[in-house]
Amino acid sequence: MSPRAYRRIPRSARTFAVLAIVAAVLAAGAGPAAAADPPTMAAHVLLQGHARLGSWIAIQVHLHNDGPSVSAELRLQGGTQGGTSYATPVQLDSPSDKDWILYAQPPSFGQQLEVVLASGTTVIARQKVAVSIHDASQLVVGVVADHTAPIVGTLNLPAVQNQANAIVVPLAVADLPTRIEAWSALDRLVWQDVDASTLSSEQVTALRGWLALGGRLVIVGGTAGIGALGAFPDDILPYRPTATIDVAPKSLESLIGAAPKDSADVPAMAGELVRGRALASSAGRVVAAETTYGSGSVTILGVDPTVGWVAAASTARSLWPTLIPPRSDGAIPMGDDTQIASAVANLPALSLPPLSGLLLLLFGYILLIGPLNYLILRRLDRREWAWVTMPVLIVAFAVGSYAFGSALRGSSIIVNEVAIVRGAPDASEGTAQVYLGVFSPTKGTYQLAVRGGALLSSPISGDIFTGRASSLDVIQGDPSRVRNLDVGFQSLRTIRAESEVTVPKIHVDLALVDGNLTGTIRNDATITLERPAVVLGSTVKTVQDLAPGQEAQISIPVSPSRLGDSLANRIFGQLYFDGFTPVSESARRDQTRHTIIDQLTADPQLVNAGQLSTDGPVVLAWGRQPMLDVTVEGQGTKRESNVLYYVPATMAVRGKVTFAGGLLHQSIVQTDGAFFGGKGMVGLSFGRGSVTIAYRPVSFAGRLTVSHVRFAFGFDSEGGAIDGGLAVQPLPADCLALKAGKPVPADCPDPKASDAFDGIPDLEVFDRTGTGTWHRLPHLAQGTYDLADPARYVDPATGTVLARYVNDTQDQVSFAVAASIEGTIQ
Repeated sequence: MSPRAYRRIPRSARTFAVLAIVAAVLAAGAGPAAAADPPTMAAHVLLQGHARLGSWIAIQVHLHNDGPSVSAELRLQGGTQGGTSYATPVQLDSPSDKDWILYAQPPSFGQQLEVVLASGTTVIARQKVAVSIHDASQLVVGVVADHTAPIVGTLNLPAVQNQANAIVVPLAVADLPTRIEAWSALDRLVWQDVDASTLSSEQVTALRGWLALGGRLVIVGGTAGIGALGAFPDDILPYRPTATIDVAPKSLESLIGAAPKDSADVPAMAGELVRGRALASSAGRVVAAETTYGSGSVTILGVDPTVGWVAAASTARSLWPTLIPPRSDGAIPMGDDTQIASAVANLPALSLPPLSGLLLLLFGYILLIGPLNYLILRRLDRREWAWVTMPVLIVAFAVGSYAFGSALRGSSIIVNEVAIVRGAPDASEGTAQVYLGVFSPTKGTYQLAVRGGALLSSPISGDIFTGRASSLDVIQGDPSRVRNLDVGFQSLRTIRAESEVTVPKIHVDLALVDGNLTGTIRNDATITLERPAVVLGSTVKTVQDLAPGQEAQISIPVSPSRLGDSLANRIFGQLYFDGFTPVSESARRDQTRHTIIDQLTADPQLVNAGQLSTDGPVVLAWGRQPMLDVTVEGQGTKRESNVLYYVPATMAVRGKVTFAGGLLHQSIVQTDGAFFGGKGMVGLSFGRGSVTIAYRPVSFAGRLTVSHVRFAFGFDSEGGAIDGGLAVQPLPADCLALKAGKPVPADCPDPKASDAFDGIPDLEVFDRTGTGTWHRLPHLAQGTYDLADPARYVDPATGTVLARYVNDTQDQVSFAVAASIEGTIQ
């Protein structure tokens, strides 16, 4: 357009055209920006948010991005250690739709954690996720079923310590984590009518590890049939169901007690027993069985517990507590890790200097700056030089003292590793709980890397030096990292790590024969196993170090439970370590190992239980090879390591046997009173009401012919052998007429006077003959009692005895009782 033509266009039209062009340009630029929405985030905690303090939770985060590519981090602040932050790097291309897993410790206080997607200091998205924290003794049961409501509705479990009710959580397969560390909040898992092939390979691996660490899987029958179990590994199942058959109620009495009258046959998944023990059989085939796997177990109940008379309230009260015992067996207590964290600090570099060296240095300084300095200057006739020599000597002494301290503590960064490694016989896969102590001779900030993707956090009980949880900036991945780890001058920082690891192969062949634990352990690894020990309850057998390929014979009588005598003392003897007296390297190593065993046997109720929390024998052995590959960027490090290998083992039981103490487990079937106590001698305390306990021996194959069932009553917590005892029979029905206000026959035992309260309740036992009946015994005082005709009260397949303690008074009873079952297994 020519200038002349342009001038002919009206000014208003020219202005409008310019504005239109500017608007078009702005619109063109704003269009893509409006379309570039930021990434969106949706997060939730697996296992439906259920967790325990000290355990790991898995947070699944779904990220969607339609805009430009984003490099960012998923971050989480908080957890058990409030100053610890967890992060994992994410790369969101355009477009992208991805799931990420962030692992964290649940919070000590509150029920929420906030997940943040951030790039540098810019927050892109944030969301709070809910977490439910449970008590350490509280039972958490997951239910994976096609329809969870019927099982949740019938799964009636008694309360445990402090009247904490069991938590039953409906779960989908997608709620199950892919790493074993995030399964720790789950104690039991019930599976019904869900195809096992929907589990990913990572979930199956995590399931195996969870079982080996003490988890219990209960598979029950339903409508899906035997095909739904096809993808479960054969080596974890007691039997592989091959057919569905009709089972008479009589065949299930070992599990449910007496069936209701006119009960019909029920369908059940049946097969041939491969391992473990049968719980119920019909027509020569097993319809319910249980097998151990590491410290855990797998149970198959072939019938559907949610339909018909099997689902009745009275039946469910007997069935579910039998299938799902209370929590504790097989678990390593880590709610308070003070002792193992203190073991990390047991380094020569952190010890007080030897008193002899300090005294020599002090007296040398006094002699040098006093008499020697004076005598030398006097001999030189230069006493006035003291104004110069004394400051020089003071500086020299200060430099010498610093050199002396540096020589004692060294000049290298030390990474001290203390680990508890869980494994299984003849297996090289395991998990490790590792505490890493990073010692620095100078104040510094370091970048720490751990190859293998270990989950890192602060110790549960806080830093051993500061007494609190110091902050850590943890980046998850492989390798996992701690950014900018601050370590003070000649100080130590402790980091807690959990990871899957490779463990030495140990072959174990043990049997309990006529009251003696016998067998062999063999080292099939390439390293030497130091100070191996076989532990069964209070029974401990230590052997010499085992070089690769060597084996040791085990033969030791099984001892009764003894509270107050620590397991560490029985393995290492009593050790005295005052921190002042110089000790040898071997003595210091024994002290560290002693502390690790004390951590294993710690009990919040008993201070030190004196025995491991496990269902059967355990092999303990020691090594010095680091379990984790730890590097400090730009720094050379010196490594020290103390590793405990913890291998639960199976045990055959034959001949005469007395199930008591660590060989007899107990679970509460029903209670309306508070329960306190553990294995062996059990403390009971409750008001008006009753507590029903199932006493069940360790797993055995064969049939038990019982000869004695004994109960010993007292008022202290000292366990021991239960021998002899006064024979006692149930009261005839006529002798209980007093309860109905009727006269009592003259030949009945004298009833306890109403004002003669002795703190011990009445005892009832369940008679398994006929239709099943509870029988009350005469009132028992302090002492030991032997049931007459004991076979009436013992299930020959499992050895289980049901006992009910009844308090009919308004006063609270508080007492101790130990039980034993004696017989022969063939």
